[in-house]
Amino acid sequence: MKKTLCILFSILIGFASCDKVNDLKTKDFYDLKLSKKTLVTVNSDKSAVVKSAENHPFSETISLDFNDLSEVKEYLNKLEAVDVTSVTCKITELSVGEVNSLNLSVPDLNFDFDIPTVSENQALFVNFTTEQLDAIANELLQSKNLKMIISGTVTEKPVSFNIETTALVDVEVKVL
Repeated sequence: MKKTLCILFSILIGFASCDKVNDLKTKDFYDLKLSKKTLVTVNSDKSAVVKSAENHPFSETISLDFNDLSEVKEYLNKLEAVDVTSVTCKITELSVGEVNSLNLSVPDLNFDFDIPTVSENQALFVNFTTEQLDAIANELLQSKNLKMIISGTVTEKPVSFNIETTALVDVEVKVL
């Protein structure tokens, strides 16, 4: 009976140590902010007659890149898993007027979202579904960056402001 218990105990220790070895092979990073601050400038068109109530369009391409994260930069070729928990936009330093509309699109994944309420200095959450966040995470895992287009309209020009775009991510990397 002692021999059987010893063998069962050895097997149990063996399984437990395998999990410990696997845990040593990877490293997890939680709540990393993959972020980019982009200056948007809508200049006046001197040849056109501008009405004050007219909406003036803008569009900027933004790339969120793992190379910008010092925590994972050295592990770029060893990414095991990426989980995106949220994507937000924040408008700051608006010079005049207001931003009437804001749209975020991810052209590589054919995602396109209107952000209904636009206000300065407030995090504006983009309502991606869980499946869409998973697709964004997969794109980040495969290509190490995510290209997005921010577009919208402003009421006055010339106007300038910043759009801070942030994806909150969890990353697992292989260290051994």
